[in-house]
Amino acid sequence: MAKIRIGKGERKILEFLRQNGGSAWKSEILDRLSWSKKYDGVISKRLENMQKKGLIEIRAEINPSSGRSKQRVYLKQ
Repeated sequence: MAKIRIGKGERKILEFLRQNGGSAWKSEILDRLSWSKKYDGVISKRLENMQKKGLIEIRAEINPSSGRSKQRVYLKQ
């Protein structure tokens, strides 16, 4: 099995998920790790690439506080 390369930004996301018990709303990750709304696209693309690498899983779920469907990010390890 090939070794997966992880960048600095991906390490920050993985550390954030570990601190939050292995899961967080995607909006929480964007709020915490994105310094500008223009940078949200970069973080979203990074999350998609991490899912392709098999590091995380992104699922659509109903947020109990708002009743709306939102994306939840889970750590796969």
